[in-house]
Amino acid sequence: MSLDEQRPQPYDQQGYQAPPPPPPGTSGLAIAGLILAFLMAPIGFILSLIAVFKTGKGRSKGRGLAVAGLIISTLIIGGATTAVVLAANSTVADPGCVDGKAAIISGGASADPASLKTTIDGLNAAAAKAKHDDVRAAMKALADDYAQMRDGIATGKLPAGLKEKIDADGATIDSLCTIGG
Repeated sequence: MSLDEQRPQPYDQQGYQAPPPPPPGTSGLAIAGLILAFLMAPIGFILSLIAVFKTGKGRSKGRGLAVAGLIISTLIIGGATTAVVLAANSTVADPGCVDGKAAIISGGASADPASLKTTIDGLNAAAAKAKHDDVRAAMKALADDYAQMRDGIATGKLPAGLKEKIDADGATIDSLCTIGG
């Protein structure tokens, strides 16, 4: 006979043995924290943190779920913060890139002096708005190339190697102003 069997069992007033206490259930906070870690990471982090403290020895189950919620929400918050910081420092969202690409696209249909002047003016305006020096320089370089083209069309003498220079300066703008460029 074990010690537990020898110990007197509690009885209620009618002489019946009291039922054992119900086993502790899984913490609802831990479950909610884990789910919300994927959907709304900051709220999932807070709920999981509370659940870690509420799920201790003998209290309720779910401490592992709460810890998993903490880890997942921390990773998601960290990844989102990193993405925002990288995007904020990126040249892709530079106002010079946005306006410069719009000027190139809107004026790229024809090479007559009037549309070239519009494109040159748009590129110079984009260079003035640029927050990054390399974007500013690239917009000015392409504006200068288009100015040489406009002048060459007017005089009938295009400078040698102008097409290659325009292609190279356009590629520079693409690399600065395009994701994955």
